[in-house]
Amino acid sequence: MNKFLPLATVIALCSAPASASVEVDGQTLEVIDMHLHPGTFGTLNPTGKAFVLSNVPPFLTHHAPALLGAGIDPYTEFVGIVDETRSAGVDHGVLYAVYTHHTTGHYTNTDLAMALLDPRNDGWGWGFVSVNLDDVEGDDALLEAGLDAMASYVEARPDLFVGIKLAHAHQGVRLDSEASFRVYERAGALGVPVLLHTGFSPFPNTQDESEFYDPAFLMDIVSMFDGMAGPRVDFVLSHVGQGDARSVESALTLASMDNVWIELSALARPLQIDEDGNPIESDELQLASVVQAVLDRGLTHKALFASDGPQLSSFVEGYLAQMVSAMVRSGYSTPQIADVLAGNFRALYLE
Repeated sequence: MNKFLPLATVIALCSAPASASVEVDGQTLEVIDMHLHPGTFGTLNPTGKAFVLSNVPPFLTHHAPALLGAGIDPYTEFVGIVDETRSAGVDHGVLYAVYTHHTTGHYTNTDLAMALLDPRNDGWGWGFVSVNLDDVEGDDALLEAGLDAMASYVEARPDLFVGIKLAHAHQGVRLDSEASFRVYERAGALGVPVLLHTGFSPFPNTQDESEFYDPAFLMDIVSMFDGMAGPRVDFVLSHVGQGDARSVESALTLASMDNVWIELSALARPLQIDEDGNPIESDELQLASVVQAVLDRGLTHKALFASDGPQLSSFVEGYLAQMVSAMVRSGYSTPQIADVLAGNFRALYLE
């Protein structure tokens, strides 16, 4: 074997993006990661920066802004979101706009548009728009202006902006608030699904009262938007209510309704609240039990893979491996795994 490669060969090997592929039972499966957060370290608010830095080894703290900023930029070579997902075996991704000034900071619809319209997005990804809900309760004109601005992106490029994303616990707005209801109405008018953060978040200043994260507060609303007596809205419950056994059950129960879906990110954490509402300490991750429940309840056609990345280097790769392993151990068929990894997303968002 020749141990001495020509420089041109070395450069080509280092520059070529990793081949995105996941193999299950001898079949290569497409993967779409529908929950990715781009941004810059500078757009994190002070508490968000402090929280992120608290999870960084002390010897890296000085370099963390540059390193973390590179990791959440879509196109930084080798370490940005696109190359990170490709090296993880992910074929396509979805980037999110966020208006979460109180917790993690912001990445605006304009920022999202610039990323998706970049020539380097050569079919790799799509985006979910959002709306700033700060101080809009009771101010109809301000809310309407925000909704119009949000909608303009979907109307202009429905091939790129394929959904709406809200994070009530981060935005400080109840799931069933009037402002939220207006967003759901707009989703129906636009004909796009709306994804909702459900369950706990580790970030400081996140609302931890159940009306901000438990899908039970959506029951009547989901029924109103089932398409029978008006516009249909598909609701995607991100994180399956993770952290609280009661909200996990709410998410799984609602997913039996025709217009509700569940998104399987952020499940590599233990429960914090049991089914009776009592705080608990556990080392058992929720991922295995939720994946099993999805199969047992016949919901594999309603579940969508996502990582909530990129977070740290190799995070997406690790979470995808955990998810595939959990599905295999639970007895998912290869077609069911394929549906969760990409097929259900295509059916909901792209067909």
